[in-house]
Amino acid sequence: MGTGTVAARISGLEITATLSGELHWKGEAVLGGRSTRFSASGTFSGVGVRGITTLITEGWVACSLSGRTNDGEAIEIRGLLYVRRKSIVALAADEPIIGFLYTVLLVGDSAHAFAGEFAGTAQGQLEPADTPMTIQLGGTAIVHLAADVKAAVGELPASISIAHPALGSRMLQLIDELLNLGVGEVATELPDP
Repeated sequence: MGTGTVAARISGLEITATLSGELHWKGEAVLGGRSTRFSASGTFSGVGVRGITTLITEGWVACSLSGRTNDGEAIEIRGLLYVRRKSIVALAADEPIIGFLYTVLLVGDSAHAFAGEFAGTAQGQLEPADTPMTIQLGGTAIVHLAADVKAAVGELPASISIAHPALGSRMLQLIDELLNLGVGEVATELPDP
């Protein structure tokens, strides 16, 4: 579950947005043949863009969390969520959000990568904007991983596009760091956040 803000503004023929907030993830993963339960907390940041004439909305959210397994071992999670949809309405409260995920779990000396689909919902309300000339929303989102999440090795699946100028250098740097975490041993099942 995540709690955060979205600040949006009109820029030419697009609505651009920045996202940031806190994220909490509890779950279970099969890592190295062993079922491992864990809890982690951290932050997320991202960007979104909606073409006013194309009606296409795209969003990228990078997350970084740390926590512990039930055995007390330290765990770190790095991930990227991507959404692309074409619709008349950008996104309505409680409307399902379907997207793609790439994440790496770091436990001990091992890095375990996963890729697949996620589904979620978001709720929020208008807030006073921190940045002039923007509209700001605050709220929460809940995400569940789909059953088809599979082990991956060090590269984004084709379903996650990173060829958009809205990403900017900082977001591309976060994605590059995610892909260079030294993924070796791969897990077989990914937890539900």
